[in-house]
Amino acid sequence: MTYLYAYYLQVLFIVLIVVNHLWEIYLNRRQLGTLQRSLNEVPEEFSSQITLEDHGKAIRYASARLNVGLFHLVVDAAILFYWFPFRGAESLFHALPAWGMHRDVLFLLSFGLITFLLGLPWSLYSTFILEERFGFNRTDLKTFVLDRVKGLTLSLIVALPLLYAVIAIFNSLGDWWWLVSFALFTLVQFLMVWIYPIWIAPLFNKFESLQSEELRRDIDSLVEKAGFKSQGVFVMDASKRSSHGNAYFTGFGKNKRIVFFDTLLKDLRGKEILAILAHELGHLKLKHVLKSLVTSIALSFLGFYLMHVLSKSPWFYAGHFIKAISPGVLLFLFLQALPIYTFWITPLTNLISRKREFEADAYAAKETRAEDLISGLLNLYQKNSSPVVADRLYSGFYFSHPPALDRVRKLKSFET
Repeated sequence: MTYLYAYYLQVLFIVLIVVNHLWEIYLNRRQLGTLQRSLNEVPEEFSSQITLEDHGKAIRYASARLNVGLFHLVVDAAILFYWFPFRGAESLFHALPAWGMHRDVLFLLSFGLITFLLGLPWSLYSTFILEERFGFNRTDLKTFVLDRVKGLTLSLIVALPLLYAVIAIFNSLGDWWWLVSFALFTLVQFLMVWIYPIWIAPLFNKFESLQSEELRRDIDSLVEKAGFKSQGVFVMDASKRSSHGNAYFTGFGKNKRIVFFDTLLKDLRGKEILAILAHELGHLKLKHVLKSLVTSIALSFLGFYLMHVLSKSPWFYAGHFIKAISPGVLLFLFLQALPIYTFWITPLTNLISRKREFEADAYAAKETRAEDLISGLLNLYQKNSSPVVADRLYSGFYFSHPPALDRVRKLKSFET
């Protein structure tokens, strides 16, 4: 019976790898077709603000990224086949010295390093060829290398003690290991969010207080009206890496702060900045951030419980082409194999996300002006070369934000 369970799971797993990737290739090709058909005409709703030249650049930029993505999908499927059906993961595990829990940690760290190295060519191509071709890249090789070194070092500092702790808990607490591990994992997540603005983000970027007193007063008034407090308003030197613009909230509690990319402040007017900030405040005011956090914790709880249930089932390991049974292999399977099964939940989570984006837009339109948010968003679309057209099936599956046309039409219904 164990053999049959393992065999059926192997078949299901292989089928899902193939079907998932074929579906993504199909969606990418649909999106490419939609973009190419729109190349020579700006949609009427955007023709007054987006030039045909900028529209064409956005189409070419998005198409280039999609073409790279198509190749990446094929390579990604091949890599998955190597790790699982071709038993690359099992070979890696057995190639390491049998040093008890050290073997599990070495296995996970080795896999992480290999994944990093495999992803490096994509990062180099994206940064120094694709982004450079369209005029967005401002990263030099020194900054690129330092970012990767800092990221790897930080990952090691966090991951190494956490992995040892989880594996030690697994080996010593019997049937309750999953609950204690879940609690530890959640605590570390909160800790990382709390220290990120103060200790981690400054390792990669410089942050300075917003200099414009008028804009600062308007921002403080908007934030206070929403019933929130922050540690301050900061400008990040994003321009040293890219010309793309953005803004975000980070941290929680006393470490909460508002961050603007310097590129965004350069490209947008004051009222547009306030409208975009109001949109972000809308997510906080409407408890979208809290709801997402609760959902994440609940899914993490479910994931650890499922690990506990399957941890002593040989058919589960064999079903993913691994005979070795250990906590390190279990963690590997849940990190790498689980996304294959949850892939088809993607459109549902993105549907919820788009609904919340509409709600945050409505809040921003109420607290500022809908026309300012429309203008600000179109400026960002234009400066970031984000296309304002999208295939319905592609956007429905992938987009966490509403397509530009839907978003603008909805916002125009709020105009006074």
